[in-house]
Amino acid sequence: LMKTNVLDFVEKKVKGRARKKDTLTLDELKILAATPTEGKEVRRAALFSCVTGLAFVDIKALTWNKIRLEGCMMEVVRAKQQADNVTVSIPLNATAIALLGEAGIPTAKVFTLPSANGTNKTLKAWVERAGIDKKITYHNLRHSYGTNLILNDVDVVTASKLLGHATLMQTNRYVDSAAEMKQKATDKINIEL
Repeated sequence: LMKTNVLDFVEKKVKGRARKKDTLTLDELKILAATPTEGKEVRRAALFSCVTGLAFVDIKALTWNKIRLEGCMMEVVRAKQQADNVTVSIPLNATAIALLGEAGIPTAKVFTLPSANGTNKTLKAWVERAGIDKKITYHNLRHSYGTNLILNDVDVVTASKLLGHATLMQTNRYVDSAAEMKQKATDKINIEL
């Protein structure tokens, strides 16, 4: 028998509380976009994720037949919701359309990306080169999108629909992580004395 419990040496996660994820502000996204990187396709896809909220698996699988450039719309079935076959309609802003570039054949993939690990390594080096002191993985880009929506006065229901969340509880994480929203909200009811 073992005299010590080896599990005592394993770091335990606190149940029910997710670790706060780093996100990029709009100003940091501008800095990142202006910073050169060797991974041009990773750059394009990462910035596209920041303005559409698509996860890595969704961007890697994205084909041109899901994009309607003339209507500035994208309709995707997110990988997490394939079993339910839920289609999420995401409007494309001017930045997203510029990042897409020339349309390819309908069944062709929009982005040619390395593995998730390779993409995250390129992303990490790019963020460091930009002088941004945050731990950013591809998944943090989706969180950046959600947080930036909330910080820029998009209501929780609309943000939830854009992110393709099944419940508002999932979207409330972005509200909780945006502590400065509380200050913004109270500042709206200042009274001149």
